[in-house]
Amino acid sequence: MLHYSQLVLEVIDVNVHLGLKLFPAKEPPVHFILNPAYKFACKCCVDGFYQQYLLYPEKSRLGMYNPICRVPPEVEVSRQVERGIVGFVLNPINHGYNLKEISPLIHVLEKYDLPLFVYTGKGNGNPSHLREYLSRVPLIILIHSGYPDYVNEAEKLLKEEKVLFETSLVPHEISLRFRGRRIFGSCYPFHQVDFEKRISSLMLDERERKGYAEALIKHNT
Repeated sequence: MLHYSQLVLEVIDVNVHLGLKLFPAKEPPVHFILNPAYKFACKCCVDGFYQQYLLYPEKSRLGMYNPICRVPPEVEVSRQVERGIVGFVLNPINHGYNLKEISPLIHVLEKYDLPLFVYTGKGNGNPSHLREYLSRVPLIILIHSGYPDYVNEAEKLLKEEKVLFETSLVPHEISLRFRGRRIFGSCYPFHQVDFEKRISSLMLDERERKGYAEALIKHNT
């Protein structure tokens, strides 16, 4: 059996916000993918995407687009694809749009076969509104697994092979309801995490610690 410290080294964190203004931090003790979403509501077109890119040009990263952006999605998404994104983030909670109204953006993402990361858990982040897009993207990752307000709605998607459940901010006893289908995320450094303790409490299997994220990265490089 692996020691906890060995487990930490074998994890890929898909939800790290390093490089965003006002949140300086050391790199976490795990491999990671950059998420450009700001901690608080921001109506920016792409949140901190280009800021992260300038600071960490060699790191795996997620793209970001706010549908209220004046730049057409086909233009902005292609710019970010050129900079090596491995997935795309939607933040309907902070950006204030309805997931039922994102079909034009999904049409653009289809072209690039990009996994979709979506903030869920409150307000406009209802996972049930994503069901209609399952046939159009290779994978949907529910950031926060629908916690706190939409856990039951998230759980109804457990039967969908294309859906994974991200672990950040989710109490471990709730995250365990999604065992076998989780992908590790910490929300670091917005959320200060004892990585060893957190990874231990979640009881992640090998695919959840690394495999799902590794496949995502390889698929898009």
